[in-house]
Amino acid sequence: METPIKIFVEGIADQKLIYDYLCHLYGANCIQKQNIISTKGKDNLHSQIQQFQKNTDNEGINLLIFDADDPDFKGTIEKLNQLKSDLNIEFETFLLPNNQDAGDLESLLEKIINTDHEVIFSCWEDYEKCLQSHEKNYTVPAKKTKIYGYLSALLPNSKTQQEKAKERERNYQNSNHWNLEAEYLQPLKQFLDPHFNSSSDENL
Repeated sequence: METPIKIFVEGIADQKLIYDYLCHLYGANCIQKQNIISTKGKDNLHSQIQQFQKNTDNEGINLLIFDADDPDFKGTIEKLNQLKSDLNIEFETFLLPNNQDAGDLESLLEKIINTDHEVIFSCWEDYEKCLQSHEKNYTVPAKKTKIYGYLSALLPNSKTQQEKAKERERNYQNSNHWNLEAEYLQPLKQFLDPHFNSSSDENL
């Protein structure tokens, strides 16, 4: 019997990426969608205490994949370790984008686009520079908007197709949009490899 694995992430966008990436690496049966759990942010980790403890009691493995938002990467690790101690729960941690640098999901996504479409980001950077240099001091859109804009530019201009640019609807296995074989994903793959394998016959 396979060891039960639960993966705790911050939100819907993370759930979709991690599920698609696991399916890409290890096959569609490697994990059930409901075992990738959104905590709705770091501050809500306590809301999942029972899930953590129940899985540990069942000799399962808890994996935590969160953003390294803090400018000090080590600072984020320290906060999570303190939470682990305070809440008396067990988990292994990976911080996006690469378990080394400060950043977030969008920082990772910028690194794994299909390079055939890099011009979209070049145009976006020109747009940002224009806003920054304008005398009216316009606000530069958040990175989430940049990723949405990238996908929106690639999709046909219909309501149904444009829905696919939204976090919940994205298909990260679409090789025209994303490169799940990108070197930048290697740290995440190395974190996941010990817990999954391509020969899994059952959902975890």
